[in-house]
Amino acid sequence: MSEDILVQLITHGHEERNLEYKSDVSWKDPRMRSKLIKSILAMSNIPNGGAIVIGVEQDGEAFIPKGVSEQNLKSFKQDDVSSKVSSYADPYVELTVSQINYRDEKYIVIQVKEFSEIPVLCKKDGVEGLQIGHLYTRPRRKIESVPVPSQIEMREIINMAVDRGMEIQQKRLSKYSNISISKVEADTLAFQNQAEGL
Repeated sequence: MSEDILVQLITHGHEERNLEYKSDVSWKDPRMRSKLIKSILAMSNIPNGGAIVIGVEQDGEAFIPKGVSEQNLKSFKQDDVSSKVSSYADPYVELTVSQINYRDEKYIVIQVKEFSEIPVLCKKDGVEGLQIGHLYTRPRRKIESVPVPSQIEMREIINMAVDRGMEIQQKRLSKYSNISISKVEADTLAFQNQAEGL
């Protein structure tokens, strides 16, 4: 994402399924780190992934950009965050950690990509509700990161996985064959039309 879009996330002003705010926190705090990992795992299992913005405080219903202290800012390093998330994610999560300047304050934005092939499970127990074997998601009805709560969310994740599988198969067919899917369909239709005349 461009820096302008990341600034828009900072100033958006309310949480959504794909957007979560945290105040000035440190990645070194084990309890907060676990909460963030849980949200990251959950966002990897929803369409288009999501983003977590660090440095925005909640005041009632409002979310106000306040920034991150220099000490906490330094705790969010791409390699450290990716490594720790990988220790909980099966198979893996693609994420990007960015530092953004906005109105003389600094913010952290963690961008999380939707899973690329199969849904991401939690592969070990941790604090703040991280449990081995759980499939986390962010439901539509309430903005939170939780184990799949109903068939609605499970169906969505299954459909996402089927779509990813079909995209992968189509790429493989295109790579290993000179015949595209549309050509196969056209040939099949032509054969069926010719067979009707027999």
